[in-house]
Amino acid sequence: MTAVQPKHTLITEASIKGLMHTYDIGHVDECTFLTRGLNDTYRIKTANDYYIYRVYRHGWRDYSSIQFEADGLQYLKQRRFPVSYPIIKSDGTMISTIEAPEGTRYGVLFTYSPGERPTIQPNHAGKIGELLGKMHSLTDDFRSSNYRGFKLDESHLLDEPLSRINPLIKAYLGEEAEEEIANAVKNIKKELSNKKLEVGFCHGDFHNHNMHINQGNLEVFDFDCSAIGYRAYDIAVAWWNIRSNYQSEEKACWNAFLSAYLEERNLSDDDFQSLPLFITARRIWLLGAMLENDDVWGSNWINKSSLELFILQIQSDRNREENRIR
Repeated sequence: MTAVQPKHTLITEASIKGLMHTYDIGHVDECTFLTRGLNDTYRIKTANDYYIYRVYRHGWRDYSSIQFEADGLQYLKQRRFPVSYPIIKSDGTMISTIEAPEGTRYGVLFTYSPGERPTIQPNHAGKIGELLGKMHSLTDDFRSSNYRGFKLDESHLLDEPLSRINPLIKAYLGEEAEEEIANAVKNIKKELSNKKLEVGFCHGDFHNHNMHINQGNLEVFDFDCSAIGYRAYDIAVAWWNIRSNYQSEEKACWNAFLSAYLEERNLSDDDFQSLPLFITARRIWLLGAMLENDDVWGSNWINKSSLELFILQIQSDRNREENRIR
């Protein structure tokens, strides 16, 4: 018999339910598996409330990195920012260690954000922009003694994903295409180096998929990509989401988002000018993350057509930026 090595196991609902005895939340009536992604997510139901239990994938985040995330969420909670935050266990800690077949994983129980995903239209876009501005202001003084493991900087957003992207671009589209992407990254880094950009605590994935609206109020969750980094990148992710997924609404929704953000917080000229660059950086980071975690997204999508589309998007970003400058 040949021994097999699991890469990412799915833990049963019964096992997750058994972990709930470490929390003072009362009797657990139900545990439901919700989604498998970069991490696995379960919904916990008690007599009085719902919770979300996240099991981080092996090797994705270490203990210190998750504690940094928890520190940031507790900081926001204490300042009454509407956020899904970690529940403290009976022993005073927030993180559980789970010995899975593939290796050590970690679990955290979060409060449940009621409501549903906000649609993208100007009113909601304005609310989202307002909320990001408030979050940036509230976390100006945030500090954690725990090491996150990465920053939202050129290395994490550009260099690391490029090391995974370039071999595929070269294999499918040739050296000329590989050079084009490498030059695009080089140009972004050069332009960013000439700007004085604000750095602070960021969500890292701030768009309508990571928040719920309930009775007109937004609450934010999924800070798995949060870190110290460029605040302009945090803003650009929201613009990237509008541009990529709601093209017909882009102008009205982006204007509503930006206006509401600026009501809460100033944005320097350098930060504003860098936003289009960070949209491209977001595309590069996302493709790199998908390649790094092929057990989430598979590999069937990796082909000549998808990589050509990626290059067209990079070119389109650059053309829009050049036209804007003119």
